[in-house]
Amino acid sequence: MTDILRIRDLKVEFVLPHMRVKAVENVSFRIGAQETVALVGESGSGKTTISQAIMGLLPKSAQITNGSIVFADPKKPGTRVDIAMLDRSGAEMRSIRGGRISMIFQEPMSSLSPLHTIGDQICEAVRLHRKVGTGEAKELAREMLELVGFPNPKRSLKTYPFELSGGLRQRAMIAMAMVCRPALLVADEPTTALDVTIQAQTLRLIKDMQSELQMSVLLITHDLGVVANMADRMVVVYDGRVVESGLTHDVFVNPGHLYTQSLLSAVPHFDMGPDERLRPLREIKPKVDSLLTFCGDKDSSGEGDVPPSLALHPAMASEPVLAVRHLYKSFAVRKGNWFKAEEQEIAAVADVSLTINRGECVGLVGESGCGKTTLSKLIMRAMAPDSGSILFRGESGQMTELTGLNEDQLNPYRKRIQFVFQDPFGSLNPRMTVQDIITEPMIIHGIGDTSYRKKMVLELMELVGLDPRFLNRYPHSFSGGQRQRIGIARALSLKPDLLIFDEPTSALDVSVQAQILNLLKDLQRELKLTYMFISHNLAVVDYIADRIAVMCAGRIVESAPREQLFRNPVHPYTQALLNAVPFADLDHLLDFTKIVDGKASDPRRWPAPFTIDAQSDPRMVQFAEDHFVRAARADYQEIAI
Repeated sequence: MTDILRIRDLKVEFVLPHMRVKAVENVSFRIGAQETVALVGESGSGKTTISQAIMGLLPKSAQITNGSIVFADPKKPGTRVDIAMLDRSGAEMRSIRGGRISMIFQEPMSSLSPLHTIGDQICEAVRLHRKVGTGEAKELAREMLELVGFPNPKRSLKTYPFELSGGLRQRAMIAMAMVCRPALLVADEPTTALDVTIQAQTLRLIKDMQSELQMSVLLITHDLGVVANMADRMVVVYDGRVVESGLTHDVFVNPGHLYTQSLLSAVPHFDMGPDERLRPLREIKPKVDSLLTFCGDKDSSGEGDVPPSLALHPAMASEPVLAVRHLYKSFAVRKGNWFKAEEQEIAAVADVSLTINRGECVGLVGESGCGKTTLSKLIMRAMAPDSGSILFRGESGQMTELTGLNEDQLNPYRKRIQFVFQDPFGSLNPRMTVQDIITEPMIIHGIGDTSYRKKMVLELMELVGLDPRFLNRYPHSFSGGQRQRIGIARALSLKPDLLIFDEPTSALDVSVQAQILNLLKDLQRELKLTYMFISHNLAVVDYIADRIAVMCAGRIVESAPREQLFRNPVHPYTQALLNAVPFADLDHLLDFTKIVDGKASDPRRWPAPFTIDAQSDPRMVQFAEDHFVRAARADYQEIAI
């Protein structure tokens, strides 16, 4: 047997008090020596349950009712172990788990202990599976941190998870999984929550470690771009069953199953036409024709001030709704120990200028920590800027300066700018029904009477494609995509002039993401809505935005219409972002040699005339019509020629 792992007719059931739920049904596939196999499917398809069965980590309520999981350890030629038959907490399973089969979990922050240093956690993994002393374990941990690319491995041994960025936490997880040099690595959504550049670095690291340790990889993901760049073979899972499997090239070029075809059609890509739409598995069509209350200026009783519907007041496209000028915001950070600490100013937003016109969608892209969310909070006036101007067009039709207003003066503008959050579950009160969640903003701002609010809630549920019969349910009973639609309905309840979306699809499956993106485009077109869309997913922003601004180190470094920016990127940071995007296209695979750790987002390392340091702080200059780049003007004009 040349296969590291062979699964045959695997069945897993969850035994609940009054029923049995089939989570995995007759799953069969194999993983060869030094091969990467991708397990692909939406949330709830059974991918994670399969990985838990392989690792012997199934919850107590889950039972393997049929099938086998045969593991052939290369260190023990001719020996085969059926993991399905082992005691999950027995000595033999413990020796395999972590020693010969390791796992990288989806969320590194919740998978690492916050009470122990990175060094202690890696050393614990070493000493569980190898007979070594404390000093040798520390040296092995240091070597592994160096191997996975930690900048200062010896010092990093003493750091805690909360002190590390998302990318470094993921590297620490990889180091912990690799330190015992396993034969098989199970990577469960290892890059889902990471920036595009950190994702590319993590994928390259997994490839490098696979080559170094000569191991096999089971990659669990719903990101087909990652699959195209990493997997030798892929297994597509739907509703607990394998619906298609084969070589990655064959499945991408000629997908045989309708589900696989739908997954590929739901992925946004950069060469989409202006009228081309994503094709999700289940489309949501907003029912705009029924919006009698939403499009009215008064509630049914004629009492209460109801904001005018944007659908009834289309303005000229050139009319700005928001104009941000030279905005600055810095935070004081204390560095040192308790006895001797120095305060250092960190500029989160530095000289940002941005205009959003009526009826358009402006995309804001950049890595985590670049200042995107801080900028959105400044626009919302959730925090005050150090300097700069925020002009907003209110109900009077005049541009009003928001930076000098107190809380009472800001109240009329609060309802005109609404926010849709990144986490669709964390942003909804688990103790409130959907009816209460959508009604709450109208009650807070004193809009309409009870009859008006009930009608508005019913119309909004129809608008975002949810059944009004679900109004008395709580958030936990909805899927991630449905919860995000509830958040959109809540934001629309006040008929805002500007909607700000902060990574609204980053936690969603590719098909559910396509649903939400199509819904937002339909709502924008039908209701003349104005969006600011924040994301680190460049293909998503390219699909939904009219204009795109690229942000790095608190500054906007390039902005242009969507059809120009990613076709003709000028700034080195924009080019680096594009080089790191994993396309779901076998003809445009990632060039891992172009991915340089950390340098792309360091303004001091950018070539002239783009360098930003103590001696040079260039301004935005025009490259082409409506295409602006942050560069030193004289040098830049030379390059542009």
